[in-house]
Amino acid sequence: MAKKQSIRAVLDTNLFVSGLFSTYGSVAKLQQLWLSGAFELAVSEEILEEIGETLQKSYIQKQLLLKPEEIYGILELIREKAFVVTKDQYKTNKITEDPDDNKFLGCALEAKAYFVVSGDNHLLSLKHFQGIQIVDAKAFVREMERKTSL
Repeated sequence: MAKKQSIRAVLDTNLFVSGLFSTYGSVAKLQQLWLSGAFELAVSEEILEEIGETLQKSYIQKQLLLKPEEIYGILELIREKAFVVTKDQYKTNKITEDPDDNKFLGCALEAKAYFVVSGDNHLLSLKHFQGIQIVDAKAFVREMERKTSL
């Protein structure tokens, strides 16, 4: 019997970090789905760096009260459970309004991801990029729930 292929997805940093302190809603469900193995998270070194920087921002610290070793632990958990793209070999300049968002597209290409999940309008307005679907958290959760109920 063939092994069921896991769906690989790239989450933008804001969704990932929001999921750390959300207890309900789509972003919380994203974290649950990832941790339960419903999909495989793909990240790049550049995305991991941005997650680490975001977790250190004062407005995030006020919410989460994370110690440096806890931030390190979160990043290590991601490295352990995610598909980590190390080469950052795919570069694109598709998004000119916010070039920083291109790292999610590059990671998705390199990881051969099926989805980029984002709340960012620059990404969402693309809808598709080289065969990769770009969706919001709610649509992705719906898709994952549909697939896991088959």
